[in-house]
Amino acid sequence: MRIRADRAPPGGTSDGGGFGGSGLPDFTARGAAPGTDPTGLPDYVDRATPATLGEPSQRSRNRALTVVLSVVGATVLLLAVVALVLSQTVFRSVLEEDPPAYPTGPRTAEGQSEYVPDPEDPDLAPPPPIFTQAPTVDCHVPDHAEPAPSSNGTIRGGDLQYTIPNGWDFPWGSGSMPYMNEVQGQGRNVEGNWYSVVNLGRVVFPDSEGGYPGSERAAVAIFQCYATTAGVISHFGEHPEVTDYRTEAIEVDGYPAWIVQATYNFEDPDMLETSSASIVTSIVVEGPNGPSALASDVAADHPDHVQGLEEIIASLEVVE
Repeated sequence: MRIRADRAPPGGTSDGGGFGGSGLPDFTARGAAPGTDPTGLPDYVDRATPATLGEPSQRSRNRALTVVLSVVGATVLLLAVVALVLSQTVFRSVLEEDPPAYPTGPRTAEGQSEYVPDPEDPDLAPPPPIFTQAPTVDCHVPDHAEPAPSSNGTIRGGDLQYTIPNGWDFPWGSGSMPYMNEVQGQGRNVEGNWYSVVNLGRVVFPDSEGGYPGSERAAVAIFQCYATTAGVISHFGEHPEVTDYRTEAIEVDGYPAWIVQATYNFEDPDMLETSSASIVTSIVVEGPNGPSALASDVAADHPDHVQGLEEIIASLEVVE
């Protein structure tokens, strides 16, 4: 690369380096300014001083403020969206959730403001009026009539018959009962002169009372009269507690029937040593030759006696 020198004035010369000469310009100490590096290079080290930044301009301040406000606004908007989503999903489902349900069995007041007893529960509600100590009928006892003979291992009364369970070895004999004749029964000893007994017989209602009232009313009348006979009420007492009662339509051997049943707890639990309650039952069955009935009381706290009653009811059949 060639270096082009400036022209000298016409006719002029230059020491050691005029145009046309062979020398280069002298940059040595001769041409250096006083107090400078003799080499002729500028001294940036000695002249360096700390730099001082000036205050930011208004434009820079506005730009920074805009960025900060944008970030804050975006954060607030994001939090609002998250809160809205939670309020419509998680929180809403919790608030609308139904209170815990309690089972229909035994309850406690825990977790409830008030416990209301179930009026259909026999252990809590009073028994219906039919389970009274004083009969609502006259308890008419018809004239005696002998029952038809029973076949081996069975008891017959009226047009009903049952199979004698194991252990029921006491013949109760025949006789008339309120609204029943052609009566025959079988018993099982509980203790002393107290027995579990199941009787069968033909249903008889006098014309003076309007005749046969139907299976339900007949079953209620027989039940009430049986539970208040002298030999029974002497142990039940005047005001026994009545539990586990039922009154409903059933079928016996394919024929329409009605059962009334309840447990009578003795007013004096010390009346007997081994029993303090009896299951009283009446069943009226409308057979082809008229109604016949079962009437019984069985020791409720003797499981083998209760099982015998269940077997008797299950074996009931209509005979002619």
